[in-house]
Amino acid sequence: MRRSRLFRRDDGAAMVEMAIVLPIFLLLVWGVIDFGRLLFTANSMASAVREGARQAAVLADPVASQATVKARVKGAFTQFGSPAITDAEISIDVATVPGSVIVKVTNYPWPTITPLASLLGANINITRQATFRRERSTS
Repeated sequence: MRRSRLFRRDDGAAMVEMAIVLPIFLLLVWGVIDFGRLLFTANSMASAVREGARQAAVLADPVASQATVKARVKGAFTQFGSPAITDAEISIDVATVPGSVIVKVTNYPWPTITPLASLLGANINITRQATFRRERSTS
């Protein structure tokens, strides 16, 4: 009789339930934090590209002044646990849309902090662009 009482005790049940639920809960919390970081980075990049396009729109020759525009984009970008934008990722185009300038950041590698995404090899690349009308004539 005494032996059956020992097997019926629930002292360790909470610990087992916590061991099952805790990894799922932490993964969910990390996922929410990662998604928030992704939205922040994408929004910051869109703002930085707009700043670069504004700068390029008032320059006499944006293609000749690429260093100025790229510096403006990199200066306006706020990093939040992610790498800085490189010059190779920024492009300035004045030929596609006549009378306009397009500043674009292409394939910016955004790192995740969620362990599951790292284990699966998930790579997230962000691309943002802004098109502004040229304020100075091309002639």
